[in-house]
Amino acid sequence: MKGSGVRVLKILGRDYSIRAGEGEASALLEAAEMLQKRLSEGRRQFPNASNDELLVLTALNLCVPLIQQGRQLSEAQQRLAETVERITCQLQASAGSIDSGA
Repeated sequence: MKGSGVRVLKILGRDYSIRAGEGEASALLEAAEMLQKRLSEGRRQFPNASNDELLVLTALNLCVPLIQQGRQLSEAQQRLAETVERITCQLQASAGSIDSGA
């Protein structure tokens, strides 16, 4: 991977070495910051949870919005496809009426 480097991220007090390309490094750091923030919030909410439990709860809480966004995207794509189909039919109908009227 050209321009790749190893980034060391600290999550829950543990260092993780992760290889990231130039374009991925900033997103990786942003993701690690988001995760650490969510873990801190989770630690306040569940003070007796082990690190493993905290990671699982945080992962689940991060996955829910991703699933919701995926569903919303699929619905939007379906609506767009239906709209394109309606427009295509209308254009074909208009072209047909112009051709028969000429």
